Amino acid sequence: MATRAHELLDKCILEYYTVVTGGSATVGYGVKLDTTDKQVTITAAVGDNAIGIALNTAAALAAVRVALLGQGICKAAVGTAGVTMGGPVTYASDGVVDATVGGGTTKLVCYGQAQQTGVVGDLIGLNLGMACFTVTT
Repeated sequence: MATRAHELLDKCILEYYTVVTGGSATVGYGVKLDTTDKQVTITAAVGDNAIGIALNTAAALAAVRVALLGQGICKAAVGTAGVTMGGPVTYASDGVVDATVGGGTTKLVCYGQAQQTGVVGDLIGLNLGMACFTVTT
C-alpha cells in the first residue's frame, strides 16, 4: 500500500479548467472536456475521452488544475470529416479527422486528442502524444 503517492510535475503540462455546472473533479481521477473547451467533469465510463488527471478536488464552477496526458498542444488543420472535442484524431489527406479506435484489420495511429470541435478548414488545439495503435489479425 502506498502511504504517499509520488509526484513529479516539472515536465508535465498543467492547465486550469472550470468544472461544469452539475459536475465535479476529484484529485487523482481522470477528467474529460464537457460543453466547452475550458470546462471539464470527472470521467465516468471506460469509453470516456479523458484529457488528463485532476490535481485537486473541485465542485461545480470551481477551478481544477489538470495534468494533461499529451506532450503539448499545437494548432492542427481540420480535414473534411471534422473532429469532435475530446476524441482521438488521425490524419487524412486534408487534415486531422476523428479516429475510430478498435476493430478493423489495419494499424491506426492517433496523433493526439482534439481539444475543440472543428469542421474542415478550422484550426483546433491538438493535445499531442495520445498515440493509439490497434491491429486486428
